[in-house]
Amino acid sequence: MTRLLAAVLVLALGACRAPDQGDVVAPVVERRQAEVGFPDGSRLKVELAETAEERERGLMFRASIGPEEGMLFVFENDGALAFWMKNTFIDLDMAWLDAKGKVTVLHENVPRSTPGMKDDEVATRAGHGLYVLELAAGQAARRKIAVGSVLSLARPGAPAR
Repeated sequence: MTRLLAAVLVLALGACRAPDQGDVVAPVVERRQAEVGFPDGSRLKVELAETAEERERGLMFRASIGPEEGMLFVFENDGALAFWMKNTFIDLDMAWLDAKGKVTVLHENVPRSTPGMKDDEVATRAGHGLYVLELAAGQAARRKIAVGSVLSLARPGAPAR
């Protein structure tokens, strides 16, 4: 029994440690999803980041993101929002959206950070909105997203926008 407890403790501690140069992948946490409709007519289910903890974690420590994946960050108030891409190991397109789903700012091909990158070298991006949508780099152009585009947002428990 003591050996089993020790083995479980070692596994748990290993899973909780911060990634180092060789550890880039983090497990994907099951999150609520929203459906986003794009100007090209496509629709996509994306993960929701609704709490401060979920927004802070975002897509950090993920090794990849597919063309049919993304994350919608939901904030309490419409306003200036800045993102620092520390420990985000994938290139992204980022769209800031107002309360009606209108794209106010679009940053395409935001470069990934790398393990051990100096803080002042990590990409930062800012915009104004109530939501920020992150997609794999290249998806904004593919889905015809531009400043002024209106995306439809359907979140569980919230009216469609």
